[in-house]
Amino acid sequence: MRSRTFWLAACSLVAITTAPAKAQQNPQEGAQQASIGIEEILVTATRRSENAQRVPIAINAIGGEALNNKGIVDTSSLAAQVPNLQVSSPYGKTQPNFILRGVSVGNEFNANQASPNGVYLDDVYLSARFAQGMNLFDLERLEVVKGPQGTLYGRNTVGGAINIITRKAAFEPVNGFAEAGYGNFERWHATGAIGGTIVDDVLAVRIAGTIERGTGQEANGLGLKPGRSIRNHALRGSILLKASDALSFTLRAYTGKTEGSSEQAYAIGAGPGGVNPLTGYARPAGMDFWQTDAGYVGGNKASADGVALTTKLSLGGVDITSITGYDSGKMRVDQDPDGSPVDAFRLHWNSDYKQFNQDLRIATDASKPVRGILGLYYGWDRNKTFNRYEFFNFLKDVPGTPAFDPPNIFAPPPYPGLFSGIPGLFSGFGVQHDFTQSRTSKAIYGEANWDVTPQITLTGGLRYTSDTLKLRDVSSTALTYDGTGVFNFIPFLAAPGATCPDTPGCPALDNTSNKLTGRAIVSYKPDDRVMVFASFSKGYRAGAINGTAYSSPAQLTFVEPEQVTAYETGFKTSLLGRRIRFNGSFFYYDYRNQQLQEIIGVVPFLRNAPKARAFGIDLDMTAVISDAATLNWGFGYLDSKYQDLTLSGVVLDGNRFSNAPNLTFNADLDLKLVGRGENALHLRPGVVYTGDTWLSPFNGKNGNGNLHQPGYWLANLQAEVRHGAFSLTGYVRNLFAKKYFAYGLDLRNSLGTDFMIRGERRTYGVNVGYRF
Repeated sequence: MRSRTFWLAACSLVAITTAPAKAQQNPQEGAQQASIGIEEILVTATRRSENAQRVPIAINAIGGEALNNKGIVDTSSLAAQVPNLQVSSPYGKTQPNFILRGVSVGNEFNANQASPNGVYLDDVYLSARFAQGMNLFDLERLEVVKGPQGTLYGRNTVGGAINIITRKAAFEPVNGFAEAGYGNFERWHATGAIGGTIVDDVLAVRIAGTIERGTGQEANGLGLKPGRSIRNHALRGSILLKASDALSFTLRAYTGKTEGSSEQAYAIGAGPGGVNPLTGYARPAGMDFWQTDAGYVGGNKASADGVALTTKLSLGGVDITSITGYDSGKMRVDQDPDGSPVDAFRLHWNSDYKQFNQDLRIATDASKPVRGILGLYYGWDRNKTFNRYEFFNFLKDVPGTPAFDPPNIFAPPPYPGLFSGIPGLFSGFGVQHDFTQSRTSKAIYGEANWDVTPQITLTGGLRYTSDTLKLRDVSSTALTYDGTGVFNFIPFLAAPGATCPDTPGCPALDNTSNKLTGRAIVSYKPDDRVMVFASFSKGYRAGAINGTAYSSPAQLTFVEPEQVTAYETGFKTSLLGRRIRFNGSFFYYDYRNQQLQEIIGVVPFLRNAPKARAFGIDLDMTAVISDAATLNWGFGYLDSKYQDLTLSGVVLDGNRFSNAPNLTFNADLDLKLVGRGENALHLRPGVVYTGDTWLSPFNGKNGNGNLHQPGYWLANLQAEVRHGAFSLTGYVRNLFAKKYFAYGLDLRNSLGTDFMIRGERRTYGVNVGYRF
């Protein structure tokens, strides 16, 4: 099996390509470029529309047609196309965790915490992680902008930015598509879009929608419903109104919902032979990797709605752009983290969010030797969380155990009872944990470009950001087996229903942080084929409150803002008449106060890693081998290290970042086997390699080697027949059914087990499409 995947990888080194992406080009230009070489992709990563090859920052841009050709229909598929990018989705596909050059939320799962990699939908920042995967259909392109973006983006972009650019209304003839597909696990989907001009040069519209269903992929040995089922739908529309030659408005709105069953944990007990020392359960010998005996199968539910208005005003040599967005949504996660028939732990995460964004910027004429952008930003979001936890319910009918005596959850097992104080004698209990978090972010920013000569350009920019965070209505109540509130953990020993900060004894729950960030870049273009650049940049993620602390007011601690100072040099080339595109970058990160999570007993804490560093390489290459063969590959190398970190009394200096593989590699080949033009048979093999990864910052220093995932290969295959406007596509993902873990948490000291989430399993199916 391994030899076959290596053969595919070897094929990828013959030549290289990203599939053509049609982004903002007229048909005549596209046809001309297609006959010459690789089509250009226009990006807006610098808040201007520019050729990606002329932007002196590391960007991986994938056009809408390429996304369709490569079968990228969710965020987990995106990592197969971008070096040094990984995506894990332990709580549903619409709730991705992006890991970009080792920068990520890592092992942290607080609903009130922002990702260090900013996610933007049509230039609107999405603060809630569970809404970031809703709109991956009918796209114009995806942009992955690497490195700190502390100038034009600013808010929580220490690792980079993911720009999701939807296809919106445009002045063009009526066009659209319809697609339907069916695959294993009874998965089926239907997606379509239609748009065009209503009134010439005045009014245009576009509407797109998708629906997807599928039975679960993880069988339950107790006869309960399988885990990882799919039940999604989304709808999006846009209107373009051109009031005059100088003034236009684009209104975009969307709604989406997902209701799949939850991921089923792969339980690995802390005792010999994988036995859980607390419950005595171990996975039966010979049980299939994809099967569980979980006694409870919950659901991953999320919904999101949003509207955005983009106003553009052209005043000769100055363009004014206003982007106003409002989004809201809900998350419901019900899960059995112990993954066993013994009811040791259940969680019910519930969050409602609202957010408002306003970005106003002024840009001077981009064709001038000296040009600039000046902007103002205001953002507000509110997260209302009401979580419920159920611990050790298997003790309910055990003789000799108390009816209500919650354990001291900061003591090591066997947990003396909080009231009795007798080791090993305690009851099951529940916790109802509520809080409302509000954040406000204000910023002023500017960036200037100066063409010193036709070959040399200097870029400099600054951003000043002020972030304010407030936590209100914090309450944590201990519950009996039947859910009756008895006393409060927060405010401590207060009557059920009491809240912080309105009760004596609560800590301060407000915090403000201010930061000046920016970047400086020098780029050199000896000719139109080559550009080299060097940059210095700073990114910043606002501080946060440990929102998931629920057993004491003293746990409501504030973690400091994190900052990345990056030094990077790179090159971009288009060679042999644009038949080869080869880009690369080399980076070094000085990482201060990285925010990560430590679990003590059964309570999570946010911590700061005072000092860390990372350096690495990104390479990606695209080549048109012939009219019948295009191929692309990408390579990423990362060396990450904590330089000052101690958790649970263990010194972790020298450990690698969690969820940060040392190597990544991707390659895919597009072969036109038969036919020409729009009547052809395409074969598209591809491989992805993810290197050695630790899923915990401990790196095994706490004696737990289960959270180590060795490097692994995945192979994919797609065949497509096109005949005019019609297409028939067959695909297989994870062709050789590789078994691996994509996410993990160490719960041994609290629940006697590790919480492990499996990676993507083998899926296959067929799609039928029609474009007009």
